[in-house]
Amino acid sequence: MVNSAYTKGGVTPASPPMIERVARAIARNLGDADWRAYMEAARAAVQAMRQPTVEMLEAALPDAPDWGYLPKDWQRMIDHVVNEPLN
Repeated sequence: MVNSAYTKGGVTPASPPMIERVARAIARNLGDADWRAYMEAARAAVQAMRQPTVEMLEAALPDAPDWGYLPKDWQRMIDHVVNEPLN
């Protein structure tokens, strides 16, 4: 069964940009309400994940003979988040 939240038509458009979600999580973890102050930290944290580890790739495709386009797809997604504009 496909999780409808991840089908092209199923993602809620009102969701804040991922980079904002990361900045808010950092601020919340540090007990600060001003999430905008953590935008650069959020971008740096996400950028640090640009290169997937072998363990991440294996977790995604454990029985595949190779990972195909997955590493490049992952990098494109990370690049999108890092460069994503705020609403």
